[in-house]
Amino acid sequence: MALIEYRGEDPGVPIKPLHKMTEAQIKREMAAQPLDYVETVSTLPRQHLVIFRKRAEPDKG
Repeated sequence: MALIEYRGEDPGVPIKPLHKMTEAQIKREMAAQPLDYVETVSTLPRQHLVIFRKRAEPDKG
């Protein structure tokens, strides 16, 4: 899963704060899901591109 969110850490992003998220906020909110953080791609000028993958199910054997 990939999320693209405006950078809450950057006051220069001309978007209302309500519509921005910090990278830490994204990770904190996604922690409630069965997903693991993979990486943040920082090539976008105003957004975070944060990638998660489905958490592996524990081996039941």
